[in-house]
Amino acid sequence: MRTSKTTKNAYLAKLTENIQMRSVDVGKDLDGSTPPSVFIGRWSYPKVYAGPMMVPQLGDTYIMDSPEQWIGENKTQEDIIGYRLNLVRGKQLIDIKDLENPFVEKLQDISLASKSIDSEATFGSRPSGAMFSEESTPHGPSALIEKFDIDAVKWDKQLEKSFYDTDLKAREAVMNLHNKDVPFSAMQKAFSVGAFGLKKNRKLVPTRWSITACDSTIADSLLKEVRHYPIMDS
Repeated sequence: MRTSKTTKNAYLAKLTENIQMRSVDVGKDLDGSTPPSVFIGRWSYPKVYAGPMMVPQLGDTYIMDSPEQWIGENKTQEDIIGYRLNLVRGKQLIDIKDLENPFVEKLQDISLASKSIDSEATFGSRPSGAMFSEESTPHGPSALIEKFDIDAVKWDKQLEKSFYDTDLKAREAVMNLHNKDVPFSAMQKAFSVGAFGLKKNRKLVPTRWSITACDSTIADSLLKEVRHYPIMDS
């Protein structure tokens, strides 16, 4: 019996069989930028490996983690895989409720940013490996991060408003942002770093779970709305 997982595996293998995949090669020190992008793992929850995703180049790298632009600019499979494998993941083991941790505060800055941010990182060892599976968005090499600095950040105004409203439930924040045409990828990143919701309930959310949470919130709301539409004769 074929499961959805095996079907997805087969499709992924077919999709990439003729694509040469090579992740970026970096050393222990990285001077570059974050598109902006973060990744929150789910292994060892409620402590999780969280950190920035960076590329070894300065300037505007926003498109490397902006699926909405990939569609609008008709990017190819090779383009998208290249973007993803150039993202270097830095990580630290963090408790999901430790939002006052200076490292987590930088991740929140990144997730609320309106554009790419120049950044510097020192890793405990040279980043290696790559993530490419049916269960997670691909990324390049990763390593534990020892030091991380970012330039001054300008927040997106709509995300900033939701961040400071600690009496607004996360579900309501997501729908408000959706109705104001904030890109899904932007609200999902902010959701993952505990930027939304009642103050007492805020916490880090693994990237995969945050995608599901935002998607389900929007889909459920739209479904309730559609149910009240008049029935059309076929």
